[in-house]
Amino acid sequence: MRVLIICLCWLGLLGCSEPVLAKSSASITVLQYHHIGDDTPRVTSVTADELAQHIEWLQEHDFDIVSITDALQLLQQPTPATAKLAVLTIDDGWKNVYQNGLPVFKKYQVPFTVFVNPRLMREAPNLYMNWQQLRELQQYGATIANHTNSHDHLTWRRTDESESQWQQRIRADILDAQQEIYEALGAQPKLLAYPYGEYDPAVEAIVEEAGFVAFAQHSGAWNRFSNSAAIPRFPASAQYADLRTLATKINSLALPVTHITPASMVLEHDQSTPSFSVTLDHTDDFNPAQMNCFAGSSTVRPSWQGNTFTVELSQPLPIGRSRVNCTVASKSQPQRFYWYSQPFARADKNGRWPD
Repeated sequence: MRVLIICLCWLGLLGCSEPVLAKSSASITVLQYHHIGDDTPRVTSVTADELAQHIEWLQEHDFDIVSITDALQLLQQPTPATAKLAVLTIDDGWKNVYQNGLPVFKKYQVPFTVFVNPRLMREAPNLYMNWQQLRELQQYGATIANHTNSHDHLTWRRTDESESQWQQRIRADILDAQQEIYEALGAQPKLLAYPYGEYDPAVEAIVEEAGFVAFAQHSGAWNRFSNSAAIPRFPASAQYADLRTLATKINSLALPVTHITPASMVLEHDQSTPSFSVTLDHTDDFNPAQMNCFAGSSTVRPSWQGNTFTVELSQPLPIGRSRVNCTVASKSQPQRFYWYSQPFARADKNGRWPD
């Protein structure tokens, strides 16, 4: 896990030689969208009206909606822990983002980020925004970032490739996309969203070596302790678009996580009831005994040893992606909860899982 100040130096966003850890413990909520429309699969869609409602709610509740690059800088400044900050991100670059989303963002004058797949843009131009449309977004103030070229499952190894061949393929998938974005739009910060939110330590190593800050799809807020190769985001589409439940997530706080075991979210088929441990820098603002974790319909109480909590699951996880969410009330900020999400991707007998 790397301190985000190091990533800012890599990105050229700060002029620095020695990494300095900021004193701020502010949390940033990152919302994740895909389609913006009412004629696309509901599971990955919000309507333009729902998007507008989310922005209005954020503004009415004193959230500053900041760009993703500004967020990186703010985490390294002495921002008050009570600051309310949000970032809006959109994966895939569907054409309906330009058609239905851009008018909403312009109306409310808020920044956003779109993660794009250049290869898919070429292969399906009727579905995805083109470079001219992305230039219009960029001119408005949007950040255009990297979602790889292929949108493949990055952790999957092919049966006919060695580990070094897999590394070369994944590195090229990321860097070729970044080069194409650069050629079309000029120099861009090295920001990556993992397809399907999937990663493992080997993927993280490639991403970090290439100088990227990467965003995943497990839920939770983002703070200076967050792993810069796996920053959490809250999905805000479909059933998650409902502000009656989304509001609690937007208001969540990030735990000061310093270490996670196991390091990989990927599980073998026979690892149906995994356990995990999370070490925190401190537990000053909450009562550890009040933490609850939720796996599907089950509630699990973690065990504590010092500043480390361990969660042991008894109910089998399904094949595919899932997560265990742990929450605990803040002492200093009533009505706000610390939120930690542990992602998993359990393989079938063939080492695969559904998209």
